[in-house]
Amino acid sequence: MPIARSLVAALGLAASALAGAVPGQEPSPSFPDIVARVRCGLGAVGTYNPANHPSLEFLGSGFFLSDRGHFVTANHVLEAVAEKKRLGDLRVFLPSDADREGHPATVIATDARHDAALLVVKGGQYVPLELGDSLRVREGQAIALSGFPFGLFLGLHPSTCAGIISSISPIAIPVTRSQDLDAETREALRNPFSVFQLDAVANPGHSGGPLFDPRTGRVLGILNSAFIRKTKEKVIASGISYAIPIHLVKPMLDAGLKARPGLSPVPPP
Repeated sequence: MPIARSLVAALGLAASALAGAVPGQEPSPSFPDIVARVRCGLGAVGTYNPANHPSLEFLGSGFFLSDRGHFVTANHVLEAVAEKKRLGDLRVFLPSDADREGHPATVIATDARHDAALLVVKGGQYVPLELGDSLRVREGQAIALSGFPFGLFLGLHPSTCAGIISSISPIAIPVTRSQDLDAETREALRNPFSVFQLDAVANPGHSGGPLFDPRTGRVLGILNSAFIRKTKEKVIASGISYAIPIHLVKPMLDAGLKARPGLSPVPPP
């Protein structure tokens, strides 16, 4: 009997090893568990003012960086608000909100070159997402992205897509015609950096949302199809999605986390 029990125990350990489990440790979270965790840290970016028509507008997505309300989104989302002179109406909307008035937000740091911005959102204890190491990302690596595609058309229901990093390539490529060298392309060629090209579909409204590791939920980048496409796809709109690696905007985020709400936006170091 002792030999039989030992054999059973050995077989059990072998099965656990084959399954990737370690005796005495909690199993790794499943992808649905990771998605549920990431969803808690998401918010939709827009404006709210009952005196305006429409009073409510969604413009993009974002995620919380701290439980004190620090919130990351794409800078071009805020530029759309600034053009309408509605930064005073800036709001972040949460799926858990009972109303549709949102939470007032203030811009405290921006990085226009990498199209990222940091806000502070008033009220409540928020669920932050962890940042990962985007310098270690490789082509072919599995990724997932979350956000609020098409805004009001689909409501405050985050959408998650999965795929891979299909390419890590420069923000802009050389052009053969001088008329294609607009100011944005010249700047991108003069000061190049690489971005993530994705095979996962990102739709309007996803901009500013997190690109994350599906095994850990750590943020690897900021979704940014529309802004990057201006420099990478001059002729054909391919529908390919892009994201800014999070390490590129880390200096701005670190500076913004040290700033006090109410100050003027902090330029990147």
